[in-house]
Amino acid sequence: MVVALVFLLWVVIGLSGYFNVANTSNNSSTQYSVSDSHFKIYDWWNFINSTNDSLIFNNQFPTNFESKTITLCVTQYANKSMFESELQSSDSSLDKIAVKNENITIERINVRFINFTNTNGTKTFQNYYFQKNSKYFSINVKYKTYPINELYDNAVKITVELIISTIN
Repeated sequence: MVVALVFLLWVVIGLSGYFNVANTSNNSSTQYSVSDSHFKIYDWWNFINSTNDSLIFNNQFPTNFESKTITLCVTQYANKSMFESELQSSDSSLDKIAVKNENITIERINVRFINFTNTNGTKTFQNYYFQKNSKYFSINVKYKTYPINELYDNAVKITVELIISTIN
């Protein structure tokens, strides 16, 4: 009984840190630019690095005794050919196993969603490819696979929705 109570307390404390970050009532966001486009992302994401066509963010989500890092990259492609080439290579990666590969709609935009895991199952990749305003984009998310991925998924979902709805 004591072991079960300690385990339950351990889970609640670990998850409470996550919910403080991902489900905060602080929905403030900051505008960023990638190539010739602008988008918003929630302030609980940390800007890490940029190239001419990509911006990289991460976030630490506490889970039990350690933090899990989610990395998110927003890319604008110079043209349709580069976009399709990247989509094709993502679709046929040899070191990843596709868990889901489907067309979805987010904020009235058609999105190609590819959910992968690496071959040893330790990392999850979520790739979103879409066209908006005659421009081509991807949002690539990477994190360690964890038994309670729906916690990460909610944070990723609301972030992806914000980016897609605000990118121009």
